[in-house]
Amino acid sequence: MNKDFLNELGELALGSRLKRVSERMMADAAAVYQHFDMNIQPKWFTLLALLDRKKQVSVVEAANLLGLTQPALSQFSRQLESRKLIEIQLDTEDSRKRVLSLSTLGHQKVAEMRPVWAAVDKAAKDLCSEFENHFYASLQTFEKALDKRSLLERSKDHFEPLNTSPNTNIVDTTMLENSLTFLDFEPDLAPFFEQINSQWIKSMFVIEDVDKQVLGHPQENIIDKGGKIWFAKHSQLGVVGACALLNKGDGAFELTKMGVLENARGLKVGEKLLQHVIAQAKLLPIDCLFLLTNAKCEAAIHLYEKNGFTHDALIMDKYGKSYQRCDVAMRWSDA
Repeated sequence: MNKDFLNELGELALGSRLKRVSERMMADAAAVYQHFDMNIQPKWFTLLALLDRKKQVSVVEAANLLGLTQPALSQFSRQLESRKLIEIQLDTEDSRKRVLSLSTLGHQKVAEMRPVWAAVDKAAKDLCSEFENHFYASLQTFEKALDKRSLLERSKDHFEPLNTSPNTNIVDTTMLENSLTFLDFEPDLAPFFEQINSQWIKSMFVIEDVDKQVLGHPQENIIDKGGKIWFAKHSQLGVVGACALLNKGDGAFELTKMGVLENARGLKVGEKLLQHVIAQAKLLPIDCLFLLTNAKCEAAIHLYEKNGFTHDALIMDKYGKSYQRCDVAMRWSDA
């Protein structure tokens, strides 16, 4: 009998083990739907159930309630819409929002699936309690602990540099820092641009009208005007950082909307992303590269100074009125 190597790794491979269990459960769910001739993919279940319960939700609200990224939620929505199971409409109060609801066919399909869901619910409860186990309750407790402090934060507490404990089998954080790739803007990545920047702006300031316009419509307000947007993607954490170059005309570009998600801070994502954007900017016909920020952002300002930006009063006079929160202006020079 072959040994399960994940047992040897123990909690170190917890993520891989949960992924394996998840994939096995999804395969079993697909078999259930196939057996009962439902012609439904398991990955759609939570969205259909949410719309059945809530009647109508926005894409953003649905993504938050289901713990999915907006691109993933949008993909599922388009798939269900193509099957005529849901309807996607613009919000009557805010044309930037898309609202989801079950179609007539969708309501009919959900009604057909309810007996199957009831059977799966009982079967899942049997699985969770077999061998006197309380798996689901434990999983809920585990997620609460993860919300309280991430695996990254807890790992930092226990990390010991290899040169001080050479016999300890610990993953070096440089592996995490180097697990980055940089992506050019694609329309499907637009929700990440808004999510990443909204998070850091809300944590320190108030989102201004100019923020809402740019973050909500990056294609129209940055890309179509000759600007650029890049994303930092971590091999384990996904898309965690974003940064843009806004074309201000006459060869001037503003480095703007650079942010990193909280769960990726400490991995030098911001520095590596900034260096990537500067390298890309060198390839463009740019006469002046500048940025606007606030003195409260001390860590960011230090990072900019470290990578060639200097404080510039002329930039402040010319562009500093773009944002109410702006009280620092800097210009880049490779001299």
